[in-house]
Amino acid sequence: MPPRIGTPLKSTQPPPPPSIPALPPPPLVPTALLAPNEQRLFLVALVGLVEITKLWDTFLPLFLTDPDPTWTSSLRISGPLTVLAWTGFEVLALYSISLLRIPLLSPSFKQTTLLGAICLAINALCWLIVEPSTMLGYVNVVGTAALGGEWYWNWFYAARKWSEPKHIEGVHKIRLLPYSQVPSQLTYCIPPDSHQPLHVPIVFNNSIPELLDIVIHPLSGGAPQTKTIYGSSLTRSPARAVKLRITDGTGDDDDEAEELEPEIDPLSALVLQSGKKIVGHPRDIDPASVPSVKPADSLALIPRNLAPTENVLFLKVDQPSVITLRNVVDKRGDRFHLTPRREAVIVSCPSGGKFVQQAKGGKLVLKNDKDQAPELRCVGDQDVVTFEATGVSPLQVKWEKKRTDANGNTAVEKTGTVEGIEDTLFSDSADPTTRTRVSKSHHVPLRVSHDTPGQSTVQLLSVKDALHNTYTPSGYSAQNAWKVETKKSVKFNCQAPYQLLQNQSVSIPIEILAPDLNHPSQRLERPLKLTYTFTPTSGGEAQERVMQVKSKKEELVVTEAGSYALAAIEGDCVGGVMEPSRCEVQVVPLPTLDMSVTTLHECAMDVGSTAHLDFTGAPPFKLEYIEQRKGGRPRTISQQFSGHHGSIVLRPEQEGAYTYTFTALSDKRYRNIQVTQPPIKQTVHPLANAELTGKLIKPTLYSCSGDVVGVDVEARGIPPLKLTYLTSHGTHSSNTTIPLSLGRTNLQIPVPDALSSSNPSASGKLHINLLSIEDGNGCVRKLESAKSVEVNVKREKPSARLASGGSKQVREGEIVKVPLRLTGERPWNVVYEVDGKQEKVTLNDPNAAIQLKSEGVHKLVKVNDATCPGEILDPSSTFTISYLPRPSLAILPSSALVLAKKSWNHQGLCAGQEDQVGLTFEGQAPFELTYRLGKDGKDQGIRYLKSAQDAGVLHLETEPGTYTYQFITLSDGNYPSNGLDQKISHQVFARPGGGWIKGGSSGPLCLDGKLESGAVLGLRGKGPWQVTLGVRKPASAKVDLYTINTAKPEWSLSLPNVLLNDIGRYEITLHDIVDSSSCPMELLDGGEDGTGFRDETRISVEVVESARIVEVDARKQVCVGDHLEFLLQGKAPWTIEYAWLGKEHSVTSGGSRFSRFAEKAGKFEVKSVALRGDQCKRQVEGMVRTVHPLPSARIKSGEDDLREGDEPAVFRVYFTGTAPFSFTYTRSEQSGSKWKVVETQTVTDIMEDSYAISSSLPGDYEVTSISDKYCRYPRLN
Repeated sequence: MPPRIGTPLKSTQPPPPPSIPALPPPPLVPTALLAPNEQRLFLVALVGLVEITKLWDTFLPLFLTDPDPTWTSSLRISGPLTVLAWTGFEVLALYSISLLRIPLLSPSFKQTTLLGAICLAINALCWLIVEPSTMLGYVNVVGTAALGGEWYWNWFYAARKWSEPKHIEGVHKIRLLPYSQVPSQLTYCIPPDSHQPLHVPIVFNNSIPELLDIVIHPLSGGAPQTKTIYGSSLTRSPARAVKLRITDGTGDDDDEAEELEPEIDPLSALVLQSGKKIVGHPRDIDPASVPSVKPADSLALIPRNLAPTENVLFLKVDQPSVITLRNVVDKRGDRFHLTPRREAVIVSCPSGGKFVQQAKGGKLVLKNDKDQAPELRCVGDQDVVTFEATGVSPLQVKWEKKRTDANGNTAVEKTGTVEGIEDTLFSDSADPTTRTRVSKSHHVPLRVSHDTPGQSTVQLLSVKDALHNTYTPSGYSAQNAWKVETKKSVKFNCQAPYQLLQNQSVSIPIEILAPDLNHPSQRLERPLKLTYTFTPTSGGEAQERVMQVKSKKEELVVTEAGSYALAAIEGDCVGGVMEPSRCEVQVVPLPTLDMSVTTLHECAMDVGSTAHLDFTGAPPFKLEYIEQRKGGRPRTISQQFSGHHGSIVLRPEQEGAYTYTFTALSDKRYRNIQVTQPPIKQTVHPLANAELTGKLIKPTLYSCSGDVVGVDVEARGIPPLKLTYLTSHGTHSSNTTIPLSLGRTNLQIPVPDALSSSNPSASGKLHINLLSIEDGNGCVRKLESAKSVEVNVKREKPSARLASGGSKQVREGEIVKVPLRLTGERPWNVVYEVDGKQEKVTLNDPNAAIQLKSEGVHKLVKVNDATCPGEILDPSSTFTISYLPRPSLAILPSSALVLAKKSWNHQGLCAGQEDQVGLTFEGQAPFELTYRLGKDGKDQGIRYLKSAQDAGVLHLETEPGTYTYQFITLSDGNYPSNGLDQKISHQVFARPGGGWIKGGSSGPLCLDGKLESGAVLGLRGKGPWQVTLGVRKPASAKVDLYTINTAKPEWSLSLPNVLLNDIGRYEITLHDIVDSSSCPMELLDGGEDGTGFRDETRISVEVVESARIVEVDARKQVCVGDHLEFLLQGKAPWTIEYAWLGKEHSVTSGGSRFSRFAEKAGKFEVKSVALRGDQCKRQVEGMVRTVHPLPSARIKSGEDDLREGDEPAVFRVYFTGTAPFSFTYTRSEQSGSKWKVVETQTVTDIMEDSYAISSSLPGDYEVTSISDKYCRYPRLN
C-alpha cells in the first residue's frame, strides 16, 4: 500500500550482520581429566549397572521361592510406591546427567519428560509381571465400571481405599521369661593368615541378650581373661543357612571320604548335644573325628530342630583360645540359665606346606613363592629336601612326584604320606587342653630319587593336623623341580678312511649319544668340551687338541692327513667315549697327462694331426686346450673322456699354421690342474669346399615371376674354383659346371624351358643340389652335404567370375551373399561396380561369397591374388538386387467418423455400448498394428492389433471417458516395423447410477417414529435426478414406492410420510434413477466404480422398543465395597440416570450389565433409562438400595510377661457396627525366623461393643475377621 500524502517516510536501516551461533558450553567435567567419550561410557555403564540390579532383584522371586536377602533386594519393585520412587529416582538421574553437559548425552527437557514416561511404563510393567493380582486390585481394567463410568475412574476409588480407617487393629503379646544354652564343646580353627573372624553360635530361649560375660583362656599360655560383650554386637543368623557337607575323617585320603546324608546335619546336632556320640544317623559320629569348623562355614551352624522360642546369635572370635560363658542378662536385667560344661575351643588351622632351603651361614629359610628354574640332576642322583608343616601335632603331610617328558606329557610317578610329625617333648603347662591344642612348626626331611630323564616335580598336596583339619598348599613354594638328564657319550661316525684333497679340508662327523636327545632340536642346551689326539701320517708325536660341541651332530674339520682319535668328553652329565673312536685321513694325488702325436695326409698334403692321450686320476677327465691360427683369434676348446685313454683329431678347415696349447686338466676330485705338456704346431692345406648358406626357404615361381632362381653359396679353397651342380624336375635332370669365386656368392641358376613363364600350364617342383668342387691344384672334392634347394613352379594366371548371375528381391537393408569362383593364391582383392560406383573386398576362400545390400546392378571389374594380377573370365555377367515394398494402413470411412486434418473424430457412445473402426492393410500378411491408448489425457500404455488378412477391426473402449488411439507402427511378413502418424479420438458417456454409501450408522429407530435416518444415497451422472424408492415393512411382502427429486449427488434418507408402526427391520430398496443424459441407468449392486461410490441398492433400518433396566438380585441392604448389579434391555448403548448421596448422576453404558461400586454408606436409587441420545427413554420407580458401613474390631495392644505358675493374662477386643458381632482371632509363635499360626478361635453372638480374652499361652494375638448384623470384614469371596 503506498504511503499517504504528508506521511514522513522512515529511513531504511541496513540489515544487521548475520549472527554467529554461540558455541555450546563445555562439559562440567574437564575434558583434560576425562574425554567426552570416556564420560559417556562411564555414565552408561553406571546407569546400566543400576538398571540391571533393579531388574535382577525384581524378577528373582519368580525363579527362587526364598532368595537370600541383600541390601538392594529391599528396593525391588513391589508396589505403587516403589514404582513411583524408582521413576522419580530415574528422572532425577536423567536431569543430573543433563547438567553435566556431556556431548551426545545431555537430554533436553522434552526428551527428559519422554524418557521419564518410558521409565514409568517399564516400572509399571515390572510390577504387573511380578504381582499381577495386586496391581489389578489397584487398576480394575477388566472389571465392571463403577457407576457405569470408564475404567480409569477406578484409580480414584483405589486411592480412596488408602484413606479409609482400618477395620482390624492391634496385636497383643504374651511372653515367657528367657532360658538359654551356650555353645557345645566343638572345635574351631582359624587360618593363621586369615582376617575373617570366626562366628561361634549361642542358642537363646525366650529372650534376646543385652550383656554377655565370657572367659577367654589363651592357648599360648597365661592367665584367663574376662570380657563383657553387648548383645547388639552379636551377629544374627542368615535367612537361609548354608548346607554343610563334611567328612568323618577316618580315611587317609580326603577324596575317598564319605559324604554325610543331608537329612541330619552333624554340626547342627552337636550344638545341642552334650554326649560324645551323635545318634539318629545311619552311622554314629564321634565328635573327635569331625573336622574343626572354619570361619567360612561357622555361620552355617544353625540347629535344624530349634523351638519356636529359640534364637541363634553368633559371637565373633579372631584369636586361638578356649571360650566359656560366665553370665548373660537381657535388656530387663533377667539372667539367662546357662547350660553347664559347655565351651568353645578355637585353634590355629594347619598351615605351612612350603619347602625350605639352606641360606648362608647354615640357616634354613622358606622358599619364596616365585617360579624358579629347575635344578639340573643326572639319572641315578638323589636329593634330600626339607619342608615346613605347622599345626596341632601329630601332623600328616601328603606329597606326589610328577614327571614331564620331552613331548610335554605329564604323569604322576609316585605318591606318598609323611606321618607322625610331632614333638617328642612337651612344654610344662597347667592346662592339658591348652598344651595339646598349641600349634607348632616342624621341619621335615624328604628323600627324592632321580631314576628317569625329564622334568621331575615334587608337590606337597595337604597338611592334616590331629583335629582332622586339612590345609592344601599352593604356589611355587610348595613344590621343588629338577631337570633330570641322562649321561652323554661321544663317537666318530667314520666307516672308511676319509680322502683329503691337497690344499683343502675334510669334515669328520661326530655324534653325541643320549637316550633323551630324541627330540627334533639338534642343539645341546649346554656345550660340551671334547678332547682328541692327532698322529701325522709322516710320523712324529701325537698332538692333543680340544674342541667345543654344541649340537648332537657335529663335524671335525681337518686339513692334515693322519690318524684322529677321541680322548675324553667333559660337561654336565657326561659319560665316556664310544666306538668307533678313531678315524684315518688320506691325501688324494693330483691327476696327470701323457700324450703322443701323429700327422694326417690327404691328396699329397698335410691336413691335420691326431693326439693320443693317457690319464692318471679318477675319471671322468676333462681336457682344455687353445687353438691359435696364425693371424687369427685364439679359440678355447674342451673335451671330456670317460676312461683313462683317449685321442683328439686336430684337423682345421682353413689353410694355415696352427698351434695347440693344452692348459688345464680336471678329474672327479680336482678341477683345472695345470698341464705341463708342450704345444703342438702344424701347417695344414685343407681341400676346397662349398656349401649352401642362408635360410633354405622353398621359393615359388608364379606366372609373373622370372625364369632364374637365386642360390647363396659359400666357397673355400685354392682358386680358381669350379663348382658342379645338378638340376632335376620330374624325370629330367642335368649337370652344370660353372666357375666359382671364394667366399659367399649368389648363383643365378636358369629354369628349364619346360618350367619357363612362357608356358602357362607349367607346374611342378625343381630340385638344385651341389655335386663337387675343384681347386686350383686339380684336387676334386665331392660335396656330400644333405642340403638342397626345392623350387615350386606355379605358372597358372589368377581369375574371378560369378558362380551364377541373376536377380533377387529382398527387404530393405537385408544382405545378399553372391558366390564367386577364384583361382590363384590367397588372398584375393576383388573390385566390383554398382551403378557406376566401385567397391573393393578381400577374400581368402576360392569359393567365397561377396555380401551385397545396395539396390541395383552389380558387376565384377578386377581381381588380384597374393602375387600377380588376374582376369575376369565373364565380364558381362551381372547380379541385380531390388527391395520389397513396405506395409501401409488406411482407415475405412463411416458415418460415425469425421476426418479433421490427420485425426479422425468418433461420435460419443454410452458406457457399455460397443462400436468398431474398420482398417485396411497393404503389404505381406500377417499384419501387426501397434498403437498407444490414452484416457482423459493419461497414457494407458501400448496396445497391439493383429490380423492375418488385408483388413482389420479396431474395437473401441466402453468405459466412460475420452479416449485417443495413436497409431505408432505397422509390421507385416516382410518388415518388422514401419512408422505411422494417424490418430482416432473417441468419447464414452457415463450412465446414471447410485447406491447407499452410508447405511444404519445413526442407530435404531424408536417405535411410532418417522422414517428418518442417517443413511445417505450417492448418485452418479448429470443432475438433476429423479429417484424411485421402495419401502417394505417387517414380515410383509408388499413394497410401497416413493419418488423424490434432488439436484445434489448425495441425499439423506427422510420419508416423513412413512410411520414406523411395527417392531423389526424395515427395508428400503433403490428402484430407478433418471438424470439429464439420454443413457439408460446402471446399477452396480455390490460393486465399486471409479468415483469412490459403493452401490448398495438395499438397506435396512431397525425399529426397537424403549429401554428397560432390571435388578440382578433382590437385596435391598448392601455393604460398603459391594457392587450394585443391574441388567439393561434394548439396544446398546444406554443412558442411566440415578441418585446417590443426594446428587443426580447420568452415565452411559455400552454393555447390557450396569454396575455401581459402593464406596461409601448411603442410599442409591435408579431414576430412568434410555437408548443412545436419550432415545426411547423410560422412567423407573422403586429401585432403591441402602449401603451400610463395614464393622471394625480393635484389640488392646500390649505385652504381658509371664513366669511359670503366674495367672493368665486378660485383654479386651472393642467393636464398632450394628450388633450382634462375631469375630475370629489367632495366636502365632515364632518358628526360626518366621511366625507361624498355632491356634485359631471364633466367638459369635456378641451383643456388646467389647469382649475379654484370657490366656497364659505365649504368642501374638490378633483379630483376623469381624462381622456385624449386615456386613463382614474382610469380605468372603
